[in-house]
Amino acid sequence: MGTVTRIEWCDHTFNPWWGCMQVSPLCDHCYAMMLDARWFKRAHWGPAAPRRYFRDAHWSEPLKWERAAQAAGRRHRVFCASMADVFDNEVDQLIRERLWRVIGQTPNLDWILLTKRIGNAPEMLPKDWGAGYPNVWLLVSVDQAGLERDAPKLLAIPAVVHGLSIEPQLAAVHLGSFARRLQWVINGGESGAGARPFHLE
Repeated sequence: MGTVTRIEWCDHTFNPWWGCMQVSPLCDHCYAMMLDARWFKRAHWGPAAPRRYFRDAHWSEPLKWERAAQAAGRRHRVFCASMADVFDNEVDQLIRERLWRVIGQTPNLDWILLTKRIGNAPEMLPKDWGAGYPNVWLLVSVDQAGLERDAPKLLAIPAVVHGLSIEPQLAAVHLGSFARRLQWVINGGESGAGARPFHLE
């Protein structure tokens, strides 16, 4: 979690828990997995690994950002679950419900939920999701195969913003007819030791 982040498309990061598992080749050099390996010997990664949960002080941070955004008269963007996946089915649903409550208490924060598990979302979204929360953006992380598989699932869920993260981009991705229905697309290459090549062309 960070009050200030170097990620250029958001103001803050917030992790309702820590931990995940690899589900696609895009995960092979996952920075979150590498950090967990460095700091916790990869204790929170994998299908049977316990996720790391946080105390109340951690959960109070978004409420501070909400007050700051309101005072400044400017919406703040929060990248949610940079070290996890909101729709991870290994997570305690009560913790996910706590996240929905915090999102509801922070109307001046735009919450960016990026997932590789959009197929889980219909069962895990809050019961009052309706036409979508006005401050939640839904994004899926894709390559070309993932786009064809997951963009229809994403677009079937009501949301104020539908988007894609093509990171790491390891090959060309053609948006085709999906381009007209998406509001936001992020792309970029890998970083760090052993980064796979990203060809700008």
